[in-house]
Amino acid sequence: MKKSLFSVFALALAVSAQSMPDAKENPIAAAGARMYTQLANNITKSIEKMPEDKFSFRATDDTRTFGQFVAHIADANYSYCTPVSGGTKPASFEKGTITKESLIAAWKGANAECTKAWSMTTDKVLAETKKMGTREVVAAQLLFGNISHTNEHYGNLVTLMRLNHLVPPSSEGR
Repeated sequence: MKKSLFSVFALALAVSAQSMPDAKENPIAAAGARMYTQLANNITKSIEKMPEDKFSFRATDDTRTFGQFVAHIADANYSYCTPVSGGTKPASFEKGTITKESLIAAWKGANAECTKAWSMTTDKVLAETKKMGTREVVAAQLLFGNISHTNEHYGNLVTLMRLNHLVPPSSEGR
């Protein structure tokens, strides 16, 4: 069941990538969309690869568990991308029940929101001002900030995977 859910999710991600900005007309937006898509694929594969009983694994007592990192990434994706996509940020996943199944759903929705934001982004849109909480920021700061933030926490997932003797998706086939 879970493998088929991820197969459907991967197919949806591949289809959505086709509606990303055109590289000739919007080279900056297209580059960002490609960067986000590659990163999102690594997060998806990490969630899929980590055994359910390891979602509560943490490197040290004062760090997040694997599941808490995934929940945090999902929360942040909504925070960064809904101001651009026009979507609505749901309640925090970090404060909810953290299971592999719940995090698959959380990540799927958060990724869809960012994919939607990138698909409607042009180089001109990247310069538009958006409201994030009480601040006004340009869309580029939100979307590229999301890539930076997600990459940072993908590094945390990589560490937790390696501590559990799993090869992270970005290192597979090397």
